[in-house]
Amino acid sequence: MAADRRRVSRSLAGRRAPLDAGEAKQRMKDRPMMGALMRPPTRRRGGPSLMRMLLPLVLFAVSTTIVFAAVHGRDPEDHDVPVLERLRPAWIVAQFSDATPEIMLLLVLMMGGVYATLHIGLRPLRHLSLLAGDIAPATIEARLPVEAAPREVAPLVEAFNAALDRLEVGLRAQRDFSANAAHELRTPLATLQAQVESLLEPDERRAASEEFERLGRLIAQLLALAEAEGGAPGTNTRFDLVALSRDVASDMAGFILSGGRSIGFDSAVVTMMVDGHSGLVETALRNLLENAVRHTPAGAEILVAIDAEGVACVSDDGPGVPAAIRDRVFERFSRGDPCGPGAGLGLSIVRQIMERHDGQARLAASARGACFELDFRPRDRRDDHSLAPARPPSSRIAM
Repeated sequence: MAADRRRVSRSLAGRRAPLDAGEAKQRMKDRPMMGALMRPPTRRRGGPSLMRMLLPLVLFAVSTTIVFAAVHGRDPEDHDVPVLERLRPAWIVAQFSDATPEIMLLLVLMMGGVYATLHIGLRPLRHLSLLAGDIAPATIEARLPVEAAPREVAPLVEAFNAALDRLEVGLRAQRDFSANAAHELRTPLATLQAQVESLLEPDERRAASEEFERLGRLIAQLLALAEAEGGAPGTNTRFDLVALSRDVASDMAGFILSGGRSIGFDSAVVTMMVDGHSGLVETALRNLLENAVRHTPAGAEILVAIDAEGVACVSDDGPGVPAAIRDRVFERFSRGDPCGPGAGLGLSIVRQIMERHDGQARLAASARGACFELDFRPRDRRDDHSLAPARPPSSRIAM
């Protein structure tokens, strides 16, 4: 048996003379595993992976253990096998056939220890990664706990928190500017409107009044956008989405009916409790109703519907949303008619409000007209299909 092992070792070892540089490069090219172990690491975007850095070390430790176990206690002449030849896959496989169960168990335990060490050592980093993933504009004040980070990673966590500090200052300055500017414009605008209307002829007052109303709506939208982006984390309550939607539809019924349109309300459930800011959700519903009035002709039907899953829908039977702007309908200053009324902020405010509630505002597929949905469900329960009528059309409540 010893002679057979000696022959295997010598036949696999080949020449015992040292390898020159050219032959070593050729062997590295013929053996990708060997080349990966000996080739210097390359720089990759995002920094080197810890597992990639440790893999050559683990492979080297395993190979060296196999070689040592295979030749330990043998004739001294077997110990002159070159190190590069010991790492040949065929040579290692040959030694596996002679390994004892104890050595195999040792290798399994060693690999298990390496995995357990990496798993336990990376647990704080996984925890920090989850905390960082939860930081959003509405929770920009949150910070990563430095004490929970490994000592080697603590400087990185501190730098990340410092970057969040600077980002929070910039975001709050932007929000405060929008809110303050809108507040400061309200009083001068009302004064200017009164002065202009007093100087104009009756025929000219209506046109001027419409322009002032448009400017007033723009200021109100800027205030609503600043409030939606600001977050005001302490104002969340639990409210009934069905009751709120019915009240908004009832409040705006006079405005909608005066333009020759009709409005209905439909709900598949009696109540639907939602956690959030009821005032902001009311603003989102009002913006969707105003958007429906603005883009539908007289005689159109507008419907507010709530399904059993907690999805609110404002739909109409008008011309619908042009295909050219469907993908960017929720972007700021996006308008189907550049010359039409509105500043293109209403739907953007709706999207910001829903993001603040961890929900989704979307333009759903509809057989006719437009259908805007406010989805308050968790992310894993959302879908993109159109909201089906909660009840048959004959059961809808007309306003």
